[in-house]
Order: sequence, then structure tokens, then C-alpha cells
Amino acid sequence: MKKSDIKVLLLDAANQNTLAILRHLGKKGYVVDVCGYQKMSLALFSKYVNNKFIIAEPQANEAGFIADVTKLLKEGSYNLLMPVGFKSYKACAKHQAEIKKYTNMVITSDDNISLASDKRRTNDFAERVGVPVPKTFALKSKAELDGLQLSFPCVIKGPFEAGKNIVEYAQNREELKSKFTAMCAKNGFTEPDLPIVQEYIVGDGYGFFAYYDEGVCKRIFMHHRLREYPVTGGASVCAESFRDEKLKEYGTKMLDALKWNGVAMVEFKKNNADGEYKLMEINPKFWGSLQLALESGVEFDEMLLQKAMGRDISYSEEFEPTTFQWMINGEFFHAIERPSAIPKIVSTMFYSKKDLNFSDPMPHLFQLANIFTHYYKKLKG
Repeated sequence: MKKSDIKVLLLDAANQNTLAILRHLGKKGYVVDVCGYQKMSLALFSKYVNNKFIIAEPQANEAGFIADVTKLLKEGSYNLLMPVGFKSYKACAKHQAEIKKYTNMVITSDDNISLASDKRRTNDFAERVGVPVPKTFALKSKAELDGLQLSFPCVIKGPFEAGKNIVEYAQNREELKSKFTAMCAKNGFTEPDLPIVQEYIVGDGYGFFAYYDEGVCKRIFMHHRLREYPVTGGASVCAESFRDEKLKEYGTKMLDALKWNGVAMVEFKKNNADGEYKLMEINPKFWGSLQLALESGVEFDEMLLQKAMGRDISYSEEFEPTTFQWMINGEFFHAIERPSAIPKIVSTMFYSKKDLNFSDPMPHLFQLANIFTHYYKKLKG
């Protein structure tokens, strides 16, 4: 079958990694239709979109989302459905039996998604399989804050994955109480599902990435974060491919034990104090820095297509050394927040690969226009 005869329905048009997948598969000649939840979504502006659809948002209207997706699948004769964001992954995993009546989808189990989305379950599981985690307090009531034996600064995190970064940092106990209470009020966290409190790990971020076929690891990749946004801890805005046997050991230990299927990222911080990797989270979907892997020759998106077409994928750990920068939605914001990093940002530009694609400019114009929206929202808090 020619690539031009293979059709993919790609979800989550607003996501940066969706655009990376769309461009990668589109350049290879696959036919890619894209779904967004609103008309003004990043990937919908790309020249590589075959058809674009606006569908119900999976968290706000799960039933409507599944109805819209299955309707498109019935009518479109797709070879693969490819969710990208956490909310669509969660809904698609829950309803995968229904979806697989109409097309292929390579995704892990609903229970694995649930475990990965619950930071308390993730930490407990990691400790059971021998993967180090930061000292963590899972509180059942706010009153427990007074008795916590911890050092500062510390980290406050939402108990569940929410498709956005819910995290605060406290420098003392009074700040811990106030930020903990504010996080609960803003996000609707109530007892017993309260935010977790963790020790603050001083060190760089590292990621282990893999594609699994029904519990068997087929492909791996690793990276080291050089810069993030927000600068206190967030998505990669500059990262490099990286190799380390200990990182591979911990990542595979987690995913092997879960009998994973499809793609995943296991995120760590390397503690400057003792050089030990400490687990941050399991990302049970395509990750934000996916384009670094694609540019390093690890084509995770196409592996799902190969699986859908019934083709075997042989095990490999090979990837090219690559440094990658996300410019408009990344390095620019990092530079504004930390001007001292500008010389490093500029020097990296001389040898890095970048997410800028001048043959497909419309998404970048959309990103530029959204800079003002980003800072307006940030000022409003």
C-alpha cells in the first residue's frame, strides 16, 4: 500500500506536538486529517492538513467527543486514530473497544492511563518496582500540613494529571499553607483528593521515551532538558538527545512492569546532591518534546502506523545526537523570564535544529499572534 493511500485521523490540533506529527507524516506522504476543539488551533493552520474538523472537547463533553470521533471514523475509512493530548488519550483509552470497531488505535490500557494520571499511585508503584522518587507527602486533610517534617523550598503538585501544569513552590511553611489552600480553591481539590507535597529536587530534567508493543519494548530514546518554560519547571524549550544506562534501567523497569502498549515518557530529575535520578511522572501519551526524537531519527508516530498496518518493528536503541530548540513558544518566553539566558540561547542557535518551518509558515504566524494572548492571560493570573 502506498503512503498516499494511508489515512490518519489526528486529534488535539492545539498542541505543539500535534503540529510536529502532522508535518512529519505529511512530508512522508501520508494523508492526515486533523481534529481540534476550536477553530483557532495551531495545527489547523498547517499546509499539511488534508481535512480539518471541530469536535467536542473530551474533558468537558466526553460523550460528545466519543460520538464525534466515532462518526468521523465510520465515514472516513481511516487506518489509524492518533490521540495526542492527555485528555483525548484518557477518553480514547476508556472507550477503546468502541473505537477499535472502526479503525486501529495503538494505546495502553485504561488502568495504566489512570495510574499515570494519579501522582500518588505513580509514586507508590515506582517504589514497589525499585525506582527512586522524591520524598512525598500525600495528605488526607489540610490539617496535616502543620505536622509535615520537610525542608524548604518544597513543591506542591495537583494530585492528578489535568492536561496542564498545576505546580507551586513554597519557601516556608506559611507560604506552603497559603499556596496549598489557593491551589485547592482554584482547581476544586477537596479531601481526600488533595495536592501532594514533595521535596524540591535541585537538578536537571531527563526523559526516557519508548514505544512498546503489548508489553515488549521496541524502541527507546532519551533526552536532557537544557532549558524549560516556566523556568522554575515546565516544558522543554531546549533539549538534547542523551544516553545513560541508569536512566534506561529505571524507565524500562516502570514500563515493563506495567506491560505498556504504545508510546510513553518517564520523566526524571537528576539530583545534584547525590547524582540519583528521581521520578517526576509517567507521561502516558505523546510528550511535548516529541520533535527532538523525530529529528534524532526516532519516528515514534510512524511506529504506530507500522503497527496499525500489521508490520513488525525490530528493537533499536539507535538515535542521532541532536540539540533542539522550540523558538516562538519556548525560547522566546524563557528569554523574557530569564534574560541572563539570552547568550546561551543565541549560541545554541548556531548548531541546533529548530521547530521553525519556513515552508509551512502559517502556524508560526499564529504562534506570534498568540504571544499577546499568553501575556494577557498571565497578567490576569
